[in-house]
This record gives sequence, structure tokens and C-alpha cells, in this order.
Amino acid sequence: MSGYNENDLVDISSNLPSGRNRKKSAKKKRYNRIIVKAVAYTLSSIFFLIGLLIVVGYGYYSETLNKINYKDLDNKVVVSPDNNDDTNEDEEPEILVLDYERGDLLSDPYVLNIMLFGADQYGNDGLSDSMILLSIDNRHEKIKMTSFLRDTYISIPGHWASKLNAAYALGGAELSIATIESNYGIRVDRYAIVNFETFKEIVDIMGGVDIELTQDEIYYINDQIAQNGQSEYLPWDTQEGIVHLNGQQALWYSRNRGGYVNGTEYAGSDWDRVERQRKFLNAVIDDMKDASLGELVDIVNAIGPSITTNIKNSELTALVSGGPTYLSYDIEQLSMPTDGTWGYGYNEAGSVILVNDWNRARYDLAKFIYEDSVHSSTYEY
Repeated sequence: MSGYNENDLVDISSNLPSGRNRKKSAKKKRYNRIIVKAVAYTLSSIFFLIGLLIVVGYGYYSETLNKINYKDLDNKVVVSPDNNDDTNEDEEPEILVLDYERGDLLSDPYVLNIMLFGADQYGNDGLSDSMILLSIDNRHEKIKMTSFLRDTYISIPGHWASKLNAAYALGGAELSIATIESNYGIRVDRYAIVNFETFKEIVDIMGGVDIELTQDEIYYINDQIAQNGQSEYLPWDTQEGIVHLNGQQALWYSRNRGGYVNGTEYAGSDWDRVERQRKFLNAVIDDMKDASLGELVDIVNAIGPSITTNIKNSELTALVSGGPTYLSYDIEQLSMPTDGTWGYGYNEAGSVILVNDWNRARYDLAKFIYEDSVHSSTYEY
């Protein structure tokens, strides 16, 4: 994306109440650990399947790439992610100076930043369920995953300040990326959107999936199916334990975060939903390991149209072929905003996360991604 103007950086820390709610902070940490794992499982399943097709035959692989929705955002040039082969270990990295008034975005030719959006069309609110920045750091041989809390109250370029996930509703991936870049000062090189509903079709192709359910989870799925006129998926086993689910049933399971359904109130939260998504994706990946070639081809054909990205075919090929190397990298995680820089508040956008120290938050993110390359006159630890 292009550089940002310092006027786009809005200080909203004055709305922050004193003190922090430690109990909620602990929940935030747990939520981000779970959601990072969920997205990691999603990506693993996609690259696992594409990798298998490369082994089976290039014709299948090439056909699959053509099914992916390619949508460019601008004309930025990104260094191929396999540049680590040419990296001189003795070469000193360029010093990246935090200077937000200058308006430059931080980047490193040996670090590829891919913004991942988890989208679910259910509810038609146009919001992104999750935003995670996947950084492939070939300089330090690490995979870094930064999750951005969707309730963060943030300046949206060209619009008003609101929750972070509102940027996706207002302008899709392009505005979401511009929002991250203009507020955090990190260049985003590529993006990918995955529609979670596609996994319904995958489950049906595999003939169903086995998941351990509680009695309340079974009742919740049944009530959603009844409320939404999907009687063709009933009747089915109502005993808790390991239950064989079809695609629609599994989709309702993965969406379960409680609430009123068909006149019944169910307990639950976003944390619970993300944990269910993790279990669901794990079960799907396990089943895919035993799938036939025909099933794998059908599955990848189903996944392809649900992916929208500006990762070019040549870049995707490099990512997949470099898979064994990347699997050996250490994996690190971070949630933004970082502890000590935010608190809970309430304003016209509802219950929000308010950042009270943007300079520290920006430094923490830059240091996490680029490590010793980053220097700042304001923060040095």
C-alpha cells in the first residue's frame, strides 16, 4: 500500500478509563492464542492440499491455481518469499527507524507480510471474523503471526474512527490493509481471504466428519437447522459423545457462540466459537490425510473459488515449494494492541478496546516482526 499521512493517525487515547481489567486481559490472551491456531489450521489445510496436487501432477495443480480468485490492490512489487536462499548471513540488515511523521511504512525484503482475513457470510454484516498478519521472516527463519483485535477503536482512512472490523465492511481488504498500515506503520505485502463456509462442502465431499459434542451443542445444531428450514439434515443422533456430522451440521457447530436460537437461550461466547472452529478444522485435516485422490481434487476445486488473494501464481508456487523449509521455522505469536497499551471503554461504537499508547504499540509490532533491525528514539528496551 502507499505511505500514509500523519493526519491519518488519530489519537483516541483520551477516551481511555484509568486502569485495566486484568480478568478481561487474560481472556483476550486466551482468545488470540485460540484464533491464531484456528487460522493456522485453515492455512495448513489449504497448503497441504495444494502440496499434494503438486506431487500428484502439475496439471491438477495448475488447474487449481486458476480457480483461485486473484484480485490485485495496487502495483506494489514484493520480493519473492524464497529469497532466503540468497541471504548473506553476515549481511547487516537495513536499519529501520520508526519515524511516523515521515510517513514511511516499515518493510524488509526478507520478510513477507501477508494479511489473512477469515470471512463468514452468515449474518451478512460484511465484517471480517479475524485479521491475522502472517510474517514469513527468512532473515531470522521464523513464522510470525500477529492477530489484531477486531474491537480495537481505530482511525479508518477516509472515514470516521470505529472498530477495526468495520474497515472490512466499509472497503473490504483494501481499506482494512490501509487501516493497519496507517495506524501501525507496517507495510502489508499480500493478502488472502478465506470463506469459512466452504468447509461445509469439503465435509460433504469426505462423507462427513466426526466431532465430540456435548448435549447442549447437539441441541444448538438441531435448533439452528429447524429455525433455518433445513429439515433435510434431520433426524440424526442426539446422544452426546462422538457424532458423525454432515457439512451443514458441522458448519452450525463451528458457528456456535451461544445466544437465542429457536426460542432457547444457549451459553457461549466468541472464545467458545473459535475453540469449536479449531476442533472442526483439526478434524477436517485429519480426515483429509486419508482421502482418495479423487476426493482431494474435488476438495481443492471447492476451496479454490472461496479464496480471494493478490498472491500471484508464481509466488504461491514458491510458498508451497518452500513448505518443508517453513515448517522448520520457529513460530511466534503476538496480539495487537500489546499489553500495557490499551484498555476497555465504551463510546458511540459500543464496547471497544481503546489504545492509550500508540507509539509503544507501533514499536512493539515493529520489533516483533523485524527484531533488531528496528530502532526508535522513543522506545528502546
